This record gives sequence, C-alpha cells and structure tokens, in this order.
Amino acid sequence: MIIVDNYKDMKLIEYTQPGGKYLLRFGHGAGDGMMFMPLLDWLRDTYTDRTFDLYVECGQEEIWESVEELEPPGYDIIFVIHFPMSEGSDLMKQHKCAIDELGIPENALEFIPELAILNDMDSPFVALHFHGTALPHSVNCPEEVAKQVWQEVKDFGKIPIECHFQHVFHNAINKRFSWIDVSVRNYRATLPNLIGLVQRSYAFIGVASGPLVTALSIMPERTMYLERNHPLKTYITDERVQSVNVMDYKAGSVCEWLGGLG
Repeated sequence: MIIVDNYKDMKLIEYTQPGGKYLLRFGHGAGDGMMFMPLLDWLRDTYTDRTFDLYVECGQEEIWESVEELEPPGYDIIFVIHFPMSEGSDLMKQHKCAIDELGIPENALEFIPELAILNDMDSPFVALHFHGTALPHSVNCPEEVAKQVWQEVKDFGKIPIECHFQHVFHNAINKRFSWIDVSVRNYRATLPNLIGLVQRSYAFIGVASGPLVTALSIMPERTMYLERNHPLKTYITDERVQSVNVMDYKAGSVCEWLGGLG
C-alpha cells in the first residue's frame, strides 16, 4: 500500500493516473473540512476518469461521505492531507492546500467556492415546559417525571431546552428544577421569542400552558402533552397530538415518541 504524505517534490494530481482509485485522508476539524470540500469537488469534476474517495473522522462522517477504515484495501494511493496553516503568506488556507498539496492551478482557484454548501439539518433542540402559570397544582409535571423526560431527550441525542419564560404574570411557585442546565428563564419574555423558539425546535413536550398551545398551533404532529388533571381533548382534538399521563409515566415513552417522528 502506497501512502503519500509529502508534497515537496510532487503534488497529489501528479501522482494520479486515468482509471486510478485514490483515498484522501483528511484528519482535521470540521471548519477545515468545510474549506476543503470544494477542493475535493473540483478534483472529482475535473478528473472524472479517476476515483477520489474521502476519509474523515471526529463525527464529520455524519455530513460527508467517508470510508470507514484508515487504510482500506483497494486503493492505488492513500494521500494524507495536511491542510497547512497559511501564516506568513497572503493565501487563504484553502488556496495554500490547493497549490502546495493538491497541485490545483492558481488560475482555477477563482472558480472554486470558498466554502462547502451545507445541507439543512433538523433542529438539535427539543423545547420542554414543566410548569403552568395559572393552575400549577393541577398541571405541573412532578419533578421526578420531568427529570426522566429530560434525560430521555438527551439519550435520544437532542438538546433539551426549558422554554419557561418568566413573564409579567410569572407564578413564583414555579421554580426551575436544579438539574435543568439549559433554560430561557433569564431572557426577555416576549411572545415573538416564545414562538420563534418553538418554530425552531425539533419537537415540543409540555404541560397545559401557553407554550403548549403555541406548539399545538405551530406543529401539532411534533407536540407531546404532559397531561395531569386536564384532558387533551379540552384543548384540541387533532389526533396527531400525543399525550402521556405524568402521574403514571411509563419510562421510555418520550424516547420512543421522538424516534417515531422521522
């Protein structure tokens, strides 16, 4: 297996031949990857008679197509890309790699995008609301259940965020649970902020409250009602809305529901 990691005498392009299969090993961070991908696209578009595959790590395989092994069989050459810093020159970091390592002609650089275009991704946030303003004793979620729900959101891979704004009618009985580490309580309580937060969340899970009704208006199919004394049917009849009884919560219910959203 041939591994090339020095481009002083020959650049990457000079090593390649028609029909060849090559792996570019890119062991750098996400920011560097976003600058490098347009260069890889240029290689693939320019040399269509050759195969250029990519190896990345540190989670970047979730956004770029990557081979799984560091030194997989079947490649004519594996190239180690250093993506060097550009201090001491006027070149962009991307251009320094293109010239010093890949051998891309300087006159081609003006036609290569500076950054990759990223695909849209689902929101990482799930908005949660455990306290009702007017009727806390009949709607609030018990702390032990709230903690279970919070943990299931984390276990699913999302970021739980408490969307309890302390507005002008805030009920002092509704204190933040000590284990909640992401909350909007200390930020400006406005309806546009609440609506914007819910609109940009992957899902909403909450008790009978203004945030619940907001979520029902925006995304009923992605809203779970934490039901206590007030049935869901007194708020909405949309069958897409799910509910769980917080006084008889079955562990795993939230995680299972999130997994079915798609």
